[in-house]
Amino acid sequence: MKRNMHGLLTVALTLVLGVGCGEVPISDTGEAEPIGENEEALTDCVVDAAKELFITDLSVIQDARATGLGKWSFGYVVQEMAKGHDQQEFIKGFMETWLTDQVVDGLTIKARARMEELVLAPWRAKSADGKTYDLAKAPMSLLAIVYRLDLRKKLNVGEGVGEGRMVFNVHGPDGRALPFTMIFEYKLPANRGQTPESWAREFHALGALPFGPEYNAKLEVLTEKFVSAKSWQGMQPGSVLNQLRTNEIALTFGDATPLWELRQFQINSKGRLLPASVGLTPDLVHDNTPLLADFVRQNERKILDGTHKVGSRFKGEPFNGGSSRVPTNTFTWQVPGVAENLRKAFSIATCNGCHAGETSTNFLHVGKSRNGPETRISNFILETEFPRRVADMKSLACE
Repeated sequence: MKRNMHGLLTVALTLVLGVGCGEVPISDTGEAEPIGENEEALTDCVVDAAKELFITDLSVIQDARATGLGKWSFGYVVQEMAKGHDQQEFIKGFMETWLTDQVVDGLTIKARARMEELVLAPWRAKSADGKTYDLAKAPMSLLAIVYRLDLRKKLNVGEGVGEGRMVFNVHGPDGRALPFTMIFEYKLPANRGQTPESWAREFHALGALPFGPEYNAKLEVLTEKFVSAKSWQGMQPGSVLNQLRTNEIALTFGDATPLWELRQFQINSKGRLLPASVGLTPDLVHDNTPLLADFVRQNERKILDGTHKVGSRFKGEPFNGGSSRVPTNTFTWQVPGVAENLRKAFSIATCNGCHAGETSTNFLHVGKSRNGPETRISNFILETEFPRRVADMKSLACE
């Protein structure tokens, strides 16, 4: 019997969606927050999460806009980001960083040279001259368009008015999807008077439309407001893209011990997209050490209320990770001598804790289904984290 994938996803997403790597949820209780004075109106409001918050329907991710230089393609995203710069140098500036060791905040990220064989050489071979990276032929496909209203400034947590995200899968020489994702995480602009409420209302309006041409046209209007270079005019370089995050194991296939690794990139003051330290995640060498225990104890209150930061150095030693390595899918950070609730609050906020043992996740929260073209979403996202976000959407968009 053919299953209604939108119906299944809507039911699941109405229940839950997860925080991302290096992020702390606004509430650590997992309970929906009070919905405010206009309780009756909010109760009657219906949030269709599959259309408003986490969009993976095939009519969207397989639309022509997601191919070539269409408005939802990897090629278009990078093209807009590279405007005002040499496009090929911009692409090389981040895509070729896997080929050599990179030093970030005093810590070395080891090269993953199979990037050349699996991704870069096949991509160049498709270009007319065989030497450059033709963005229209980039080996990436759209997995999801995501609205992260929960990352807006609220009390002492978050910043700005939220995030818009474009999630892509990287493909190998044979065209098959690799276990390798790239997520462009944009700060939603507020330079023209936009507010958290106005962004929420615009995304909420999508829920009233059936998937199809009209829906896609409306969604394109929204994504253009944070992806298009025009939306960045008058803003400092790098002020719209919070970060690009990657998650892969494909580049260590064939090694004695393949290892998942998460990397982060940010746009610097010159407009180049370069490796950066990963959010809220110490280097793995600090796991189960007295130094980590000292850090966690000194920052106990902030860790528990979700406002802590992990700096590049702690007590004179390089501390924040240049990348986040994930040894096993059961990995959790061990912090000697601290209470379990504090250890867990610290660990789940890290990239490698969130993508492994703390959430019972097999490394990828969003990836390509093994059995078809659909996007697969982790159980943690579908079963644990979403009630707060649906309630949040109601509180902003439905009053």
